[in-house]
Amino acid sequence: MSATTHRHGFTFLELLVSLGIMAMLAALAAPMFGSNEALQLDITKRLLVSDLEYAQVLAIANPETEVALIVDEDGSGWSIATLNSPSVPLTNTSTGEPLVTTLGSNAAASATNVQLTCNTENNAVAFDQNGGLIDFAQSAQLYLQCGETVLVVEISPTTGSIR
Repeated sequence: MSATTHRHGFTFLELLVSLGIMAMLAALAAPMFGSNEALQLDITKRLLVSDLEYAQVLAIANPETEVALIVDEDGSGWSIATLNSPSVPLTNTSTGEPLVTTLGSNAAASATNVQLTCNTENNAVAFDQNGGLIDFAQSAQLYLQCGETVLVVEISPTTGSIR
């Protein structure tokens, strides 16, 4: 009779396959441990630029109305309104919803720790009928801050280009 020996443990090939699978899972999970602040700022910047461009379009489409993006006093969001009634947001023509963005809710739900400030008078970025700023004296700057990270969105006064 032959004696049967039982080995306990893994073969070299099994160890290599296991390590390969764990390395792939680690590579997939690594981006999740990156900077959450940068992601929040990027999302907020994209929403802000989109609303600034929409306010420009509204100002061009309605040359008799001075349309502005109004930054909330506490930096928690913004709305699109007219300069005649800055506290009354305009409404979306297709949904009837007010054009208001609140950081930490709805489309800006992931921007919970972001604060917004503005260098313009009355926290309003107002556009003329050509899409430029009503006040040509200086460029409008909107500051997005999350923790120690600050992102600046600048609007050229004459052309209205957003950087």
